[in-house]
Amino acid sequence: MTVVVFLRGMNLGKRRITNEALLAVVERSGFDDPSAYQASGNIILPFADDIHPAQLGRTLHEELGYEVDVFTRTGEELAGLVAAAPFDGEQGEGGGKPQVIFLHGPSDADLSTVFPAGDRYKVIGSEIHWLPQGRLSESTLSLSALDSAVGGTTTRTLGTVQRITARISHLQ
Repeated sequence: MTVVVFLRGMNLGKRRITNEALLAVVERSGFDDPSAYQASGNIILPFADDIHPAQLGRTLHEELGYEVDVFTRTGEELAGLVAAAPFDGEQGEGGGKPQVIFLHGPSDADLSTVFPAGDRYKVIGSEIHWLPQGRLSESTLSLSALDSAVGGTTTRTLGTVQRITARISHLQ
C-alpha cells in the first residue's frame, strides 16, 4: 500500500533540512524506498503496510531536534479527497487558491468563528477544504485557533495534493 506523509512546518524559519537528509531519517525509521515531493515535508512511502504517525513523529523529533506533526493518508484516501474537492477550479475574490487542511481525524468542531469572513470552507472526513479570499500570506486565519479547535493541522494547496495523487496513481 502507498502512504503519503505530510509533515507540518518543514523548511520554515530555522527548520531547514534537505530532502535527502529527511529521507535518510525516514529510511532509518524502517521505511523502504521513500521519496520526497517538493521540499515541504511531503513523503511518499510506496511500501508502507503499517505506519503510526505518532511513532514516526517521535523518531523525527529525536533525529531532528524539534517536534514534527505527522499526518498520513493512503493513496486511496488521497484519490477520494481529490475527487470530493468542493472548490476545485475556483479562486477566492483576491486570487486565493483551494487549500486542503489535514487533520489527525474527523472533527465536528464549530469553525464558524475561526475562518475569516468571506473565506469558504467545508469539512469532509479528516480534511478541511478551504478557499481563502486571497493569498495565504494575506490571510487572517489564526492557525493557533484552528489547531485548538481541531487538534493540529497542516495545509497544502489542492494543486499539490492533486499532483501527488497523480504521481502515486501507478503505485496503487
